[in-house]
Amino acid sequence: MGETTVGLLMFPIERSGVHPTANLIGILSALTHERIPLVTGNAGHVFENDARVRFSGVDHAAGDGLVSRILHNVATQARITCRIRELNHTDTWLFFFGGEVLVLPMLAAKLSGKKVVLALPGHTPIMMAPAGDRLLLPAGILTGMTCRLCDRIVLYSPALISHWGLERYKDKIAIAREHLLDFEAFRVETPLEERPATVAYIGRLADEKGVWNFVRALPRIAAANGDLNFLIGGDGPLLPAIREFVLENGLTGRVTLAGWIRHEDLPCHLNSIRLLVLPSYTEGLPNIMLEAMACGTPILATPVGAVPDFVRDGETGFILASNTPEGVSASVIGVLGRPDLASVARTARECVEREITYERAVERFAAVIEGLGG
Repeated sequence: MGETTVGLLMFPIERSGVHPTANLIGILSALTHERIPLVTGNAGHVFENDARVRFSGVDHAAGDGLVSRILHNVATQARITCRIRELNHTDTWLFFFGGEVLVLPMLAAKLSGKKVVLALPGHTPIMMAPAGDRLLLPAGILTGMTCRLCDRIVLYSPALISHWGLERYKDKIAIAREHLLDFEAFRVETPLEERPATVAYIGRLADEKGVWNFVRALPRIAAANGDLNFLIGGDGPLLPAIREFVLENGLTGRVTLAGWIRHEDLPCHLNSIRLLVLPSYTEGLPNIMLEAMACGTPILATPVGAVPDFVRDGETGFILASNTPEGVSASVIGVLGRPDLASVARTARECVEREITYERAVERFAAVIEGLGG
């Protein structure tokens, strides 16, 4: 990249964003000799002492009511904008988590003559839709503005162009992934046939993830298989309702609510289940899916986002055609009854070993930055 300086900027991240951000920092570090300006906050403070970055913290409190949420959002964007002005030597800004709604910082960067890359791990308006969020329309407007303002949009898969309605921006879209896997940590520790009879969901407990449909399917699945247990890992706004549902349906002895699972503990959990269900309404490319495949754990997932790039039905995993409770229960029961689960799991491991490499990630992001010119 020559002397180009690349900064990484995000809306203050949650814990789930820490690992992908660390991956992206590692990739960008291979493209520059300079420390990377990093603007984020909240859980992002784990990077304060990272020698690869120059950390600039901006925290965010969401607010309770509609007006409060809007005012807090504007205030956070204003603080991020100030950080951009302070880091004026940065040539290119890469907007990552939540970057699609950061209109004020992006305007500041563009008016200062900077190049802007919008890397989309998710699509905020589409993520907000299942919950009927009242800020859905404003989020859609902001996303349209940032997509027009930026110089390049980075997606995980060409399939996301139509999934997220980005056809009008196809001339500025590039494909790259920050996903990396430690295959020494994420490996098969326990053969599939020796694992407990456990079906799991691991991820954010929010409407867009379809987890509520998975939970509502549990009584049907439990009734069909008396030896089966369930693991739900993660946290989020639906946790209280999930806990109440499990109690009311007499499933407390068969459902483990594990809460937030540290990344270093995921291999152990993934090696203790026979099936991971991801019934999402929308996805980019879920890390947990790739990590499960590396651990030899079969995947049952809706064909959204970049999921079909890795989950080929009956070959490297299983496609969930309907994420309704009825659809989830029928698919889980059907998949668990298949004689080829271990074979599918082996093929899935081979797939991610071939596709998810550090060299390929660096190469693709280098092409994105170098392609900006100037």
